Amino acid sequence: MQFGYSLVANWGFAILFATLVLKAVLWPLSAAGYRSAAKMRAVAPKIQDLQQKYSNDKQKLGQEMMNFYKSEGVSPLGGCLPMLLQMPIFFALYSVFSSTIELRQAPFVLWITDLSKPDSLPLGGFDLHVLPLLMAGSMFVQQKMTMKDPKQAMLVYMMPVMMIYIFWTMSSG
Repeated sequence: MQFGYSLVANWGFAILFATLVLKAVLWPLSAAGYRSAAKMRAVAPKIQDLQQKYSNDKQKLGQEMMNFYKSEGVSPLGGCLPMLLQMPIFFALYSVFSSTIELRQAPFVLWITDLSKPDSLPLGGFDLHVLPLLMAGSMFVQQKMTMKDPKQAMLVYMMPVMMIYIFWTMSSG
């Protein structure tokens, strides 16, 4: 982030720069997760057939599923594992953003005047945190566009609400 700050002289843009560099470095992990998830979607009908065929025998179903995964070259955890490997990095960044002295009272753009505190847009005696709302809105649209299974509809509505709750008091950085 120091290097990014030396280029743009704004901590908000330095954070964006560091985020882009981090996403570029972690892209191979993300791409592997996307490929694995696509493979799992492609074989989902065959998995459902196996589940119906062996619905009364859970042990046999487990054996057949493992054989199926081996024969098709897919892994049920392949889509999640790369994302889990990235989580410690993002937790570390959160810790850095909430405790870095350089971000205290460092303005970014528009209404964001302190990157170490939640963004605050005064609205008739109430402070509106716009960034969590923008994040939840974009998350909702993205999930709605990529949702293939109508059974996931509850997830599409609940995850953005949970993210608003989690990010409402986090620093805007």
